[in-house]
Amino acid sequence: MNDANSGGRAHTLLRKNLRYCLLDGIAAMPLTLLSQPGNIVLAALLTGIFSLSARNYGLIVSLPFWFNFLQVLVTPLLAQRLDARKLSITSAWMHCVGWVLLTAALPFIPKADTPLTIWVFIGGFSIISLSSAITGVAWNSWMQEVVPARLRGKYFGTRNRLLYVSMIAFLLSVSGLLALMNGSLVAYLVLFGIAILLRVYSVLSQQRMVTPVSHHHSGPQLPWQEQVRNVRKDRMLVRFIGFAALMGFTINLFGPFFPVFMYEQLHITVAKANWILLFGPLGAAVSFPAWGRLLDRYGNIPVMIVALALWQLFNLIWCFITLENTWLLYVVATTGGLFSAGYGIGVFNLMLKLTPPNSRTMGIALFVSLSCLAAAMGPPLGGYLIGWAKNQGYNPLTVYHVAFAFAPVFSMLSCLVLRHVHEAQAAKLTEVVDAMRNVRTVASLFGLSFLVNQVFTRSSSRRRRSSV
Repeated sequence: MNDANSGGRAHTLLRKNLRYCLLDGIAAMPLTLLSQPGNIVLAALLTGIFSLSARNYGLIVSLPFWFNFLQVLVTPLLAQRLDARKLSITSAWMHCVGWVLLTAALPFIPKADTPLTIWVFIGGFSIISLSSAITGVAWNSWMQEVVPARLRGKYFGTRNRLLYVSMIAFLLSVSGLLALMNGSLVAYLVLFGIAILLRVYSVLSQQRMVTPVSHHHSGPQLPWQEQVRNVRKDRMLVRFIGFAALMGFTINLFGPFFPVFMYEQLHITVAKANWILLFGPLGAAVSFPAWGRLLDRYGNIPVMIVALALWQLFNLIWCFITLENTWLLYVVATTGGLFSAGYGIGVFNLMLKLTPPNSRTMGIALFVSLSCLAAAMGPPLGGYLIGWAKNQGYNPLTVYHVAFAFAPVFSMLSCLVLRHVHEAQAAKLTEVVDAMRNVRTVASLFGLSFLVNQVFTRSSSRRRRSSV
């Protein structure tokens, strides 16, 4: 009877944790989106209202990556004194404070590329980026204790779908408010205020989550020097970190300049650009559950390779967009959301799977730190190269088109590194390709569930594909 009561309490606690984890993510999404480098809102604010140059824009955009690198020096020390739950909640409150300070300063700084303006943004985003970096590591570590491994693929697939619905709702608000207020600074202040209030609610939801007793550590994790040695000995994790570093640099060299290209060369308003890019999270939202089932069935690595290849193949469309065919932006935004979703959730799952349990904090910290160090070098270098090419007299439209070919080409080459990472019980790449050729699989990825008469399920024989 005691075992039954204990099992019932554990089940109730799990349901409670999963519910509050979902509420946390939905409410945190707006401010998390605004904190991401190169997002559409900050690109318009920094290069539009405050007229920052491409070089200074690239520097500010790179700050989250620099602090994700530097957090490896801070997070392990904090983890020796705070468990993952306390560290995640504390850094989340720090994130709110950083945004409050930056938002309060915006009306009082010059709307020009002056040293004061630059330093205010650097200071504000330094606090925001540091807290986000710590939160990313602590939250991922905490979720290993809260969400059982058997549920992660399906749960995070569904959760991420709802998170993208939250993102879509926020971006619709962005488009409406910016159009109503003609993109004035007041509109940005209102948006930031709403996002901050939602983030406060998300942190309060985190505080209501409880780590299961069975997952509490009897003592602190291994000393960080020993954790580093454990990670270095893990060849598969080291290779995966190397792949993540290559991808971080590749995607972020010119990726943050997509919005700048839309404003500068295509003369698209912020409200319209935001509307176009809404199709990205919409595509991700409808495809997340299908990607989750594919990842559970075939493993992370083969699905990641297929998703990445399709994502970057459609990204080549950026190289051909001009004033005469801006309708292609809807295609590249939608397909980017559909296929980047499978890659993103695969990276998250594989990181959790490969990280040594007794060196979890350092493993995640090193993964984030080294991949973000490579990513941090991208935007400043990309801004310098774009500015240099323009100063040499090259056609700006051609400069952007050539730059946007970099990521698709080199992403394909980076997959060669990922193929050398071994994942237990992963299917062959050809099995995923065969599944993607099936009309039912493709229909489920595009959210066309009414065309699918069978769903992906985990059967007793993982290799059985009769239901695919």
